[in-house]
Amino acid sequence: MMPVDAQLLADLQLWYAREARLLDERRYDLWLETVDEGIRYQVPTRYLTAQGDVGDFGAWTVERELTQAADVFLIDDDYAGIRTRIERLQSGMAWAEMPPSITRRIVGNVEPGEVHEDDGIEVFSALMAFKSRGPRERSFLTAQRRDLLGRGDGDFRLRRRTVIIDDTVLMGENLSIIL
Repeated sequence: MMPVDAQLLADLQLWYAREARLLDERRYDLWLETVDEGIRYQVPTRYLTAQGDVGDFGAWTVERELTQAADVFLIDDDYAGIRTRIERLQSGMAWAEMPPSITRRIVGNVEPGEVHEDDGIEVFSALMAFKSRGPRERSFLTAQRRDLLGRGDGDFRLRRRTVIIDDTVLMGENLSIIL
């Protein structure tokens, strides 16, 4: 295991805490300023099957679960898609978010990964997201996020995000919030 720069880790943890707060406060315009215009934001589906693998625990990997449905995404957005999603949320025309959800994102297990000279740094994190609308609509999900953060204007900018949800079937009403 490679040693981790303590200052880098502290900077990353602060960036993720601020990102979660901006999203929870629905300050989408400020959050969008932290996003690189070349972003790819994906939430792939997971596919579990026991076809021929019963008893072969080594065959059960996250990567395999994702490649089984490699071209099927719950969300697959670029910058324009994210901007459009935010504009809909702010317009009052996003029926799934009227009234807006009360959310709480908790980000932990922030782990710096490989540093790329030109692209930035890979970062792994764990996400717990709670969403509530009214007395009966509540959902909770956990996920791993695999991000690529670049440096821009003295701070990190989100260049790529892959959100790997820990469920194969979403238990909530919808996936209308930004993860």
